[in-house]
Amino acid sequence: MQFLGTQIVSYPLLYQIKQFWPACHLRVVAQDAVGQHYLTLPWVDAFTQADKLPEVYRAIDGSADLVIALHFASEKYGIAALLKRPKFRLGFKNKRVTDFVWTHSHRKDFSEYMGLANLRVLAALKDFDPAQAARQCVQALAAIEGQASIVGSAELAHANDAFDRHSRLSDSSAEPPSAGDTKAQQIVLMPGGGAGDYKRWPIEHYVALADLLKSTLMPQASFCFVLGPDEAEQYRWLQSLERSDFVYLMTRPLAEIAKAVMGAALVVANDCGPSHLAQFAGVPYVGVFHESNREWFWARETSADVLPQDGTCEIKNVMPEQVLDACQQVLNFAISNDTHNRSES
Repeated sequence: MQFLGTQIVSYPLLYQIKQFWPACHLRVVAQDAVGQHYLTLPWVDAFTQADKLPEVYRAIDGSADLVIALHFASEKYGIAALLKRPKFRLGFKNKRVTDFVWTHSHRKDFSEYMGLANLRVLAALKDFDPAQAARQCVQALAAIEGQASIVGSAELAHANDAFDRHSRLSDSSAEPPSAGDTKAQQIVLMPGGGAGDYKRWPIEHYVALADLLKSTLMPQASFCFVLGPDEAEQYRWLQSLERSDFVYLMTRPLAEIAKAVMGAALVVANDCGPSHLAQFAGVPYVGVFHESNREWFWARETSADVLPQDGTCEIKNVMPEQVLDACQQVLNFAISNDTHNRSES
């Protein structure tokens, strides 16, 4: 699939492979032309587009020691791995004919967050902490300098210069600000939804939420909006508000988005590609969905998902007050966890 989120959920896995085997030659093979999403990563050495079985077979180097198949609904990757027979063959067991091919496997569960499931495939071979690997991946992304933008656009330079001047972001390797800190804090909002409007919580609701957060929880907060090319209209409307507490990352490199996420006290997002960076980072996170979709939401104590309460699948029917309650929930946990950690030290 060509949607950005489908690529991003594989990033922590690629990161962890290079942590285990720094000298390995890591090639990503995908059926779509998505090489631009991988070749900017410091952990990926090569990309091959391969759709048909013979192409997949040729893409696997004969000297390869390890093949990991993340595609759980096609037999061609299992067949190619069986024919090439690298020493280690990792994949999902999903009641497929080729399930027997894998030397190490993880059972596919459609209620499990995809980014976590991908990491657990590798953990079947070599144990590690998936949450720690995911967070370290985002930290590493945030440290990348000069990464190309998702979509280049010179006309957006002014907005991004404004972000650079206004941003309070700390060093990407530092811990995020404490949720209980009374100083000015940055909240990252991600109103994207490349798959369609059915995934987009209205931009007006995001602004209403920002006002609620300032009036009830974080009076000195500033808000960083992460926007892509499909949100050009929303971006223009936001600019027309002339809010001094709003800054923008419009079609910016993932490294800049990762840096914003690592410095955020809270992230609120639609089901969009960049939202996975926030989920990997483990910062307080609220996801707004039109329907429950645990395959794209990492359910843990630092996160909450919000759905329409009127029995519909209309994301516009999620009220800002519902999302505010979810923000309070994840922030309360962050505050209690921070207090506990300080008392332990």
